[in-house]
Amino acid sequence: MKFQIPLAPGAVTPFLLRVVTCLVVLSFLSQVTVYYLPDYPSRDFFANSFNVDAEKNLPTFYSFLALLFSSLLLGAIAHAKNLDSDRYKQHWKILSFIFLYLSLDEIGQLHEKFIDPMRSLLNATGVLYFTWIVPFGFLVGIFLLSYSKFVFHLPLATRKLFVAAGALYIGGAIGMEIPGGYIFTTTGMESLPYLIVASIEELLEMLGIVVFIHALISYIKTYLGGVSWEIYIPGKNTQVTENQNIGIPALSEAANTNLSR
Repeated sequence: MKFQIPLAPGAVTPFLLRVVTCLVVLSFLSQVTVYYLPDYPSRDFFANSFNVDAEKNLPTFYSFLALLFSSLLLGAIAHAKNLDSDRYKQHWKILSFIFLYLSLDEIGQLHEKFIDPMRSLLNATGVLYFTWIVPFGFLVGIFLLSYSKFVFHLPLATRKLFVAAGALYIGGAIGMEIPGGYIFTTTGMESLPYLIVASIEELLEMLGIVVFIHALISYIKTYLGGVSWEIYIPGKNTQVTENQNIGIPALSEAANTNLSR
């Protein structure tokens, strides 16, 4: 038995938006109960499981999967571009590896290892308390400069979505860390202002990835013929062959041969 599940932006994006909304709302409400309501059974377990500002919980796992999914979509595009000898094929490959790193960073919090060394080096307090934003902000600047031509070669609709996704994600990941650092050093983490800033930060990051996934799937559908998951479930009398697996089939030929390269 074979199931084919097409990855259409009209189906994937609303689903991801519902997941993000649920995670952020549950996180905010669970933290409010910790700060302002009496203790109740499993309160701390519930709060830790849904806290978007914590590690190794449901929001972290979701963000890991979303970033990893983005990396896989970018890898599929890079593969198609490589077959077509596109001049920007390396840009797509590098983007795929960047999002693979971001997914690993999300699950392992690798960027936080820069906080203590940079804090000692800069003697940072206040808005620069989360000092990892200094080296990563520098890397983001280099990335934006080096990818400017790549972005402008994209179709207009894709370009707008890429820019919107980048603004949301960077605005959340780096931009909201600045007020977050100030509030952390003045009122602490267990305060309503910090909870609001942290929730907005994670919401912007998650929305940025949703917009980016929407852009990638739309690009694949419009310019590369679409992509779908094929799931093979062998029956009792079915002999499994090496072709029966779960995966992304080869992308079809580009639907728009006039796409600039």
